[in-house]
Amino acid sequence: MNNRWLLLLVGAAAAAVMGYLGHRLGVWPDEFERVLAAAPLQITADGERVQPIAVPPRKVRAEASVVPVRSVDLSAPIEGTVQEVLIQEGDAVTEGQLLVKLKDSRQRVLVAQAEAALNRARAALALLEAGPSPEEIAELEATLAAAQAAYDKLAQGQLPGAIAEAEAALAQAQADYRLLTRGADPLEIVEATARLELAQAQLDQARSAYNKVRNHPDIGMLPESVAMQQATAAYNAAKARLDFLQSGATPEQIASAAAAVRQAQVRLDALRQMEPLELAEAEALVHQAQAALDRLRAGARPEEIAVAQGDVDIAIAQLQDALVALAETELRAPFDGVITAVAVENGAYVTPDLPIVQLADVSAWRIETLDLTELDVAGISPGDRVEITFDALPSLRLEGRVLRIRPVGEISSVSPVAGALPQRALPLAEQMAGDIVYRVIIEP
Repeated sequence: MNNRWLLLLVGAAAAAVMGYLGHRLGVWPDEFERVLAAAPLQITADGERVQPIAVPPRKVRAEASVVPVRSVDLSAPIEGTVQEVLIQEGDAVTEGQLLVKLKDSRQRVLVAQAEAALNRARAALALLEAGPSPEEIAELEATLAAAQAAYDKLAQGQLPGAIAEAEAALAQAQADYRLLTRGADPLEIVEATARLELAQAQLDQARSAYNKVRNHPDIGMLPESVAMQQATAAYNAAKARLDFLQSGATPEQIASAAAAVRQAQVRLDALRQMEPLELAEAEALVHQAQAALDRLRAGARPEEIAVAQGDVDIAIAQLQDALVALAETELRAPFDGVITAVAVENGAYVTPDLPIVQLADVSAWRIETLDLTELDVAGISPGDRVEITFDALPSLRLEGRVLRIRPVGEISSVSPVAGALPQRALPLAEQMAGDIVYRVIIEP
């Protein structure tokens, strides 16, 4: 009895090996069965002859669903609040058509800011490329002229003649002050009295000559009139001189003379104490203003224009980034198709991992099954022939071929839904709950 069980096991193992070899050689299951029938095995154990085990033809039957050739679950590119749903189930849409719109107030603000930054960068570049304006050149020329004048003033103040001139001005101011404060000399009074008497005699003589012709129509043009004016002026000056010597200077005159002395002294001290550093600073300002004017007249350097162009490029990239962020508030159709499901409404909050719209391409169909275990799928390969029947159309039978087999299995406890996203492939430790099934796509 034990030997017979051993023979059965050996026969089954041989059949499995031959089946594997037949599959590796591209032999169909029914063709492999014919190979076994053409070459029956005779196995002897302990002197007994045993007939080979007959392997019946193996057919795989599975339930499947008719699904569109292409179907996707769409989710929002970013998280946000739905502003408007523009489609409903059953609508036919075209590639690029707007399906769902999210609120985009923040994204529009970012686009406006990016556009303003780009306009500013472009204006700065255009300003550099245009060169200086006449007003800018005139402004720097005025700055240079002011710096030059300040330097000239300091340079002239440090000339040897400037100090001597300031010393002479101080001596004159001091002499004037002494004259006003020391009182009059008697000889000066006598001299001033004599000058006044002489001026009085000349005035009387001029007045007598003037009175003779005073009624003449052109009296103002006659020599007598001119002589009268000159004699009067000389008399007044002589009288003022005598009055000044006799009465002395007024307090206001003395104060004015003292102020003149102080002012002359300050000027002289400033010239004597002026440091060469001030002149050097003034000269540096002249050079600085001249250099600025030269740079402005020369225009922008190529390096400056390149930097400005780089700012423009950065602003363009920032605007493009803002436009991308704005576009991400829109869910658009990736291809032509029909809306098969809508799971969102206005005001809902959505996230990128939440499918909200299902889109299907119904221009063609395919057969999809998730009813094949790992034992069933082991003998199936892409390209195998398939016979297709339909519950709703019993008389219809179609041929098909296996288009592809999903290489990762799924847990059979999850009910397959036509057109839904595939279940996540689980690690082996999580696949102990039930059989592993494989998704097979068939092209009718």
